[in-house]
Amino acid sequence: MPADSLGQEAPADSTKEESKLLAALGGALRLNYAWQDYNQPRKDRFGDFGFEVFMLMADFEYEDIFFSAQYRWYADFEAIRYGYVGFRFMPEFELHLGIHQVPFGILPWASHSFWFSAAYYVGFEDDYDAGVKLLYRKGPVDLQAAFYKNAEYLDSSRLGRYSFDLVTSEDEEDPELSQANEEVNQINVRGSYDFKLGPRSLVDVGASFMYGGIYNQTTADMGDRYAAAVHADFLLGNWNLQLEGIRYRFSPENPPGLDRSTVQLGAFNFPFLVASESWVATTNVAKKFIVEKRFLDLVTCYGNLSRVFPTGDDTHTSTQLVTGCMFVKGGLYIFADWITGQNMWFIGGPGVGLNTPESDEWNTRINLNIGYYYRVDF
Repeated sequence: MPADSLGQEAPADSTKEESKLLAALGGALRLNYAWQDYNQPRKDRFGDFGFEVFMLMADFEYEDIFFSAQYRWYADFEAIRYGYVGFRFMPEFELHLGIHQVPFGILPWASHSFWFSAAYYVGFEDDYDAGVKLLYRKGPVDLQAAFYKNAEYLDSSRLGRYSFDLVTSEDEEDPELSQANEEVNQINVRGSYDFKLGPRSLVDVGASFMYGGIYNQTTADMGDRYAAAVHADFLLGNWNLQLEGIRYRFSPENPPGLDRSTVQLGAFNFPFLVASESWVATTNVAKKFIVEKRFLDLVTCYGNLSRVFPTGDDTHTSTQLVTGCMFVKGGLYIFADWITGQNMWFIGGPGVGLNTPESDEWNTRINLNIGYYYRVDF
């Protein structure tokens, strides 16, 4: 399931002092080629190539009030990524209200590839929920606190969403996929500090914490969930090294007889099971090459390794390794990735952290994503 490591587009140019109203409209069109060794028809066809997503983005700012939104149309569903209004109390202090990025871990994301890290697929990277967020940024200090009433959609049975959330889904053949849990009343706090290491080097060190409720629609009881993370994000000239560790636990109040060792997450039109308790470790390294030639501006090559270590009984480690390069020319972005994984849901695994007859299998995908991004500032 492709993510989008281009992520949040830059705000409108705040240097345009001649106008109090700043506005920008943009969007993107992406096509994708994929070959999978775990998909026999696609393997026999030597892969498939076609439409992936079309998106629209808008940013508006008037004095201290601003608005930002992004909406996406995929081949088989459509979804909002973010949409919020904000108020700037002072240059370093902002409030965001709406659907915005959850402040957790390395921001804006703990990866370089098109596919994000394993943390994305268990709901702890590039996640967007509905609530209010306060941000304080001054010099090397970045402090954020947020309260999210619920996920971005009130309908927890909706699987067509960008962020990976707890979802409800009925499955008569597999009762474990009939969990009726949804996210409510979530609190997030995050703090980080930039230490300067040299003229072109620094490290961002930080910690994050999340606590929220799990409402079960069948029992009408409230469970809970928590997650904590520490990170270090090194910028060393044209090199970038990212290290992140996460501990999470989901404690749902399921009906008697329904296993609590897994929870059901969903996004991109599919539900799947995830181990309720795990450690997540992420290591990413990338090197940027400035080219500035006729057909190429820059190249970024990367290696992204992430693993999920479940702590419950009858579980199995999940691993994801992505190596590749991003090629950029103007608004054209091309990601060429080789992805291999063991026991990872989106790359042929049964879920994340599960122990099944397929959990020891390694699967491989070769992926080429071609996208053109445009933006017009007013």
